Amino acid sequence: MEQAQPTQQGAILSPNHFELKGKDIHVNFSETSFTGEPRMQYRDRQRQVNASGDEIRQVDVGIGKLVTIVLQSNAADAELIEFSVLIPHAILTGSDRSVRINTLGITTRSPGFIAPTTRQLTTYAEVRLTGEGMSLDF
Repeated sequence: MEQAQPTQQGAILSPNHFELKGKDIHVNFSETSFTGEPRMQYRDRQRQVNASGDEIRQVDVGIGKLVTIVLQSNAADAELIEFSVLIPHAILTGSDRSVRINTLGITTRSPGFIAPTTRQLTTYAEVRLTGEGMSLDF
């Protein structure tokens, strides 16, 4: 992961880098990077996924920002698996370099091949995530 330096002391800032974990899931999300693109790293017991730029969907949902990446593509009728993390609103004041973050992660599963039966197509699994939000200069 790219290393960046903490911002100057005394300013009121919003975190732009988040390091979160819960159960067997580890997520690092940076709203920007040295290349100017967002970056997200996801790791669990089964997979590790690195995403950047347009591979990351970010939507302001009022209560925060929902950030989503694809963990498994639905190519060749495989199941589509996505992971979303809700990035809450937060600020850093004074000389604080980080803030404690408590939020949610959601794994979404959608079938690749859809049999013509009545059923819910998309399922969700929630995980509580904790960690830190930091403001870094890139």
